[in-house]
Amino acid sequence: MAKYLACGNMIYDSIVSIEGEEFGEHLGGQAMYATAGIRLWSKDVKTVSCVGADYKDGYGPWFEANGLTESGLSIELDYCSHVLMRHTESGAYETTSTPAGLKYIEYEQGFLETRPEHIERQIDPDTVAFYHHTHLPDYVMFEKLRKIREKYGVKFMWEIMYMPGNTRYGFGSPYFNMDKLRNAIEIAGMWSLNRNEAADIFRIPRENDEDIINELMKFKGPEMCYYRCGSKGAYVVTGNGAYFCPMIDVTTSVDPMGCGNCSTGASMYAWLETKDPLMTAIMSAISAGHNAAQSGPWPLFTEEDTLNARRLAGEYYEKLKVNYPNL
Repeated sequence: MAKYLACGNMIYDSIVSIEGEEFGEHLGGQAMYATAGIRLWSKDVKTVSCVGADYKDGYGPWFEANGLTESGLSIELDYCSHVLMRHTESGAYETTSTPAGLKYIEYEQGFLETRPEHIERQIDPDTVAFYHHTHLPDYVMFEKLRKIREKYGVKFMWEIMYMPGNTRYGFGSPYFNMDKLRNAIEIAGMWSLNRNEAADIFRIPRENDEDIINELMKFKGPEMCYYRCGSKGAYVVTGNGAYFCPMIDVTTSVDPMGCGNCSTGASMYAWLETKDPLMTAIMSAISAGHNAAQSGPWPLFTEEDTLNARRLAGEYYEKLKVNYPNL
């Protein structure tokens, strides 16, 4: 039984920085990071993912230590994907498989894809919402997700799958165009994208956040968009405006990998728990700050961590709410 589902892949990441610094292999994947983003605030989250049997080596101890169930995991292969992720100057990253034989292509071919039927099997009477990242805005796929939403009365936070300049995951792909994007956003109800993605989709310079936000507000249907601007911070965009929180470091920032997934998962939780756009932006930034403190997710969430996070959220809210007299 879980109120929130964090769905997607689980990957063992090996990170290489822009400068060539290697951080070694650690836990990763969209579902993992989104789970951690929610776990800072609540234990009421279940990870839904198709995994390799070797997930137990690394992920198993993390789930046990953080008091989370593994019942949403479906073992489909001997191995999870093991991936080398190299940061680039553009703010994106290049992905290759490592070590030899543990191929990321297995995920792309569908062996480790988390599909709508996997999500539906994990919905129970307590479920309020699910986060998912991996699906392109395909009409058939999103119709399945719409039926799940309507059947169970749950919410859906979609972090878009988009890669600027990529003929499969960007413009030029038969799987991505503006009509499909609008349809997917309307079905999802909540969605998230980053600055690089937004700049390419709307053909607006990435520094022009105000112009991008104006485009985001033109979409009809979504109750909330979480717009991520890297080290600058992020906006929560609603029909009433855009609410900004700068990046929040809870300690020294080490590795930003996964902060987008982590903060988007947290934004789903924070929005549905508070319905306050500024608090949603703040709580999401605090989750990202914990994620960036090391390679991989925060290793152990304690009651003290949650209490400190809530205290910090309150402090930032008092400081930032002067910018939003409508709150």
